[in-house]
Amino acid sequence: MYKKIIIFFIVMIVSINIFAKTNKFIDFTLKNLNNEEVKLNEIVGDKVILLNFWTTWCPYCVKEIPELVDIYSKYKDKGLEILAVNIQENHNQIKKFVSRYKMEYPVLLDTNANVARSYGVRGIPTNFLIDINGDIVFAHNILPPEDVIIKSLDKLTNQTIKLQKNIKKKTK
Repeated sequence: MYKKIIIFFIVMIVSINIFAKTNKFIDFTLKNLNNEEVKLNEIVGDKVILLNFWTTWCPYCVKEIPELVDIYSKYKDKGLEILAVNIQENHNQIKKFVSRYKMEYPVLLDTNANVARSYGVRGIPTNFLIDINGDIVFAHNILPPEDVIIKSLDKLTNQTIKLQKNIKKKTK
């Protein structure tokens, strides 16, 4: 356990090269805890996405779970989707953990850490907020401030209103 914590701190100190090579989202397909495929590109454009890279052994990841649960319950009906990407852990262990912490948002399994690597994750937790246009508007080892989430959700709402107006104009 101490070895994992020491490694965690070393990784945190060495680098926080979070943005890969672009500020656009990087597509991926991962399985959820029900063994169903989740494709990021099928969600981008419909919702604002908070990608949360985490593990069960990370004390900082565990510490932010209540806040993630709160953010999800507050904004899920307003267009926010949280995708908690677990890195390289056992499916059954994760399932028990998710149940224990009442994590109602989708949990995805990055079994070989390829997605974490593609996003340049160097420490955990790492969070990315992806707006309606697929732009990464926040990337850090902390959760995005609520005002950043709200601003992205407002952008989603404004896009939806514009689309509805365009549909009405075309049907007249």
